[in-house]
Amino acid sequence: MRTTRRALLATVPLLALAAACGSGEQATAEPAATPDGAFPATITHALGTTTVGAAPQRVVCLGWGSQEALWALGGQTVAVPEVTYGGLPDGTLPWWQGHFDAATTTFLPNPTSGELPFEQITALAPDLVLAVYSGITADDYATLSKIAPTVGYPDQPWLTTWQDQVRLVGQAIGRTAEAQALVASTEADLAARAEAAPALRGRTFSYVYASQQGLSAYLPGDPRVDVMHELGLVDAPGITALAAQEATFYAEVAKERVRDLDSDVLVGYGGLTRDQLRADPVFATMPAVAADAVAWFDDETLVTATSATVLSLPWLLDRLVPLLESAAQKAPAAGS
Repeated sequence: MRTTRRALLATVPLLALAAACGSGEQATAEPAATPDGAFPATITHALGTTTVGAAPQRVVCLGWGSQEALWALGGQTVAVPEVTYGGLPDGTLPWWQGHFDAATTTFLPNPTSGELPFEQITALAPDLVLAVYSGITADDYATLSKIAPTVGYPDQPWLTTWQDQVRLVGQAIGRTAEAQALVASTEADLAARAEAAPALRGRTFSYVYASQQGLSAYLPGDPRVDVMHELGLVDAPGITALAAQEATFYAEVAKERVRDLDSDVLVGYGGLTRDQLRADPVFATMPAVAADAVAWFDDETLVTATSATVLSLPWLLDRLVPLLESAAQKAPAAGS
């Protein structure tokens, strides 16, 4: 299913989301021991240990989420990845408004089409590279570290919670306390929205990309799935089983096996519309599809937003929660 994987990669700008441990557990970025504003700041991550000697002034962001955490903490960046899916005509995203400065920020080409633009990054003379939610390799990290101190992901590539995105960036720019406060306030908002949507509590779900060939299911540890958990939904049994077998952030399920992903609610997007999904004689055998308990995303920007960042979450939740509630209300009663 090569076309499916290509579409999966396209859904998050610059993303090639790779995977969680089978258990879905992740390392948590610990706050720096130094007080806010104190440098040097030392950050340990999956690719090494990085020391930031002074408050950075020229930050290059790679992957997804780094720039949004930086902006949310009051910083600025000289370069961000280009938005290749779900963007506005000017190449930005709606939740960037008031943060992105076109006069000072360069777009970097999407590295899923080739290697990182090292020469362009070097020419920007950065004093910090943030790649906290990315797929950079050990070789990429070694090259980037020769250009500027580089902070990678805490555990697995493309598997960094929005909370750890904020914490790691906060450490790197000397704003640990602000980062912790931002995480706490955002988690409180998520909890309040979950409390206001009791129809979601305990409902099983599968989040998928659909094509005529079958489904690709996102697994626990992927930020898209984690947001659903935070809203009260729980993994379908088939998702739990796949997570125990797979070493990537998603699993491909052949069309004849789609019933393995049976759930109360089906969440997703893809090469099929909602109507096409329901009209397909195979997909229609799934209980959620048969009951129209489906939250289907036709808006590319909404799909992009589900790869949660601290800035995208408020925009996302205003639109996502009503879709999920509508789907959950149509779900068959337990045991029916």
